[in-house]
Amino acid sequence: MPTDANDAMLDIDFKVDVVFSPAVTVELVEPAATLAQTLATMHELYSKDRVNAVRGQHFIKTLHGYIANQLRSRLHPTAVSAGIQVIEEASILGSHKTKDVDVAVVHPTSGPLVLVGVRSQMSSVGKNVLTYYQDIVGEAVSLQDRYPMTVHSYVYLHPYAYTEIKKATNKQPERSVVITPDHARYAKMYRAIAGRDDKLYRTVSGIYDQFAYLVVDFEESPALLRDDIVAAASPDTDLSINTFVDRLIDTYKRRNIWLDLFT
Repeated sequence: MPTDANDAMLDIDFKVDVVFSPAVTVELVEPAATLAQTLATMHELYSKDRVNAVRGQHFIKTLHGYIANQLRSRLHPTAVSAGIQVIEEASILGSHKTKDVDVAVVHPTSGPLVLVGVRSQMSSVGKNVLTYYQDIVGEAVSLQDRYPMTVHSYVYLHPYAYTEIKKATNKQPERSVVITPDHARYAKMYRAIAGRDDKLYRTVSGIYDQFAYLVVDFEESPALLRDDIVAAASPDTDLSINTFVDRLIDTYKRRNIWLDLFT
């Protein structure tokens, strides 16, 4: 029986460590949706109502769900039996206030083990991208101050192109203009805040362990993921959503060799 808080924590850690046994039976997780299925659903939502896709939550929460389900499908069954959860829209205490984190892998007593922020910016990209960039760096600083060992990550989605309505002027009538964002520039920006050092992570702040930058052409059917654009702009840093969950889990395993929760 533990006699104080430190003993209690050691007791909990010990139990989690030895619980990984083939004799444990838990409910199996449903197969996770593939990325292609996720993009197909997002394409359908975008095609039906572009305004709501930009302003509403269902569109981006489809991507939240994909990432959460991919992580759930990789949890060891005995990690689930030990109370490890993958939570969407988790309230996580940062350095100064509570943050709403889109996807979190949470231990029942030790707190967040993996955190994933997710954002889509489907319009006014050039106007707002730097403001959002500043926001996500600040979010990393706040959460890393409180949880330096947690795996911190982010997923950012831009359309390959989008249509913008220009208001009428004295010289021109109201018109539709197709805007193609500077994806190469943005890929380099996100590369600059990715890849927190495996050895020095306790002293590094404002840099994510892993980052995924999606450029998706929603005018194509099925929606076309343009990883080629991102890879050309960031050849030395993997920003692909296809490898994102694998990279998260690899980072977690390197940092937590005594508590392997993932298959």
